[in-house]
Amino acid sequence: MERNDATDRMTASDDRRWPGAGVILGATAFILAALTIVQAGRMPLNAAYAGAANTGQHGTSVITQNTGLGPSDRPYEALYVIDARGEMLFIYYVENANSGEKALLLRQAIPLPELFRKARGG
Repeated sequence: MERNDATDRMTASDDRRWPGAGVILGATAFILAALTIVQAGRMPLNAAYAGAANTGQHGTSVITQNTGLGPSDRPYEALYVIDARGEMLFIYYVENANSGEKALLLRQAIPLPELFRKARGG
């Protein structure tokens, strides 16, 4: 078998021919990192808004949010209550809010561990 030393010599001579290759590679990496940071700063924020939110002293949080139902000028709202001690989410709403009905009805009560398990696909 014949050995090809030309390839070995070429590799060794490449290192001597490009002594600044590491500097150029490092500078390119620095420029790409800087451009990535600049572009990330221009991305819009994905903000989440709730109509009104309040956290109580006894481990409860209250949030109101439009349901998407009802007239566009006065949409129906739901009241979400999170009980941290009992690990429950309660959803309340007024069924016919624009007809003058003032009864707050419990729509759903969900255990938070079960809700998070379903959200994770379990």
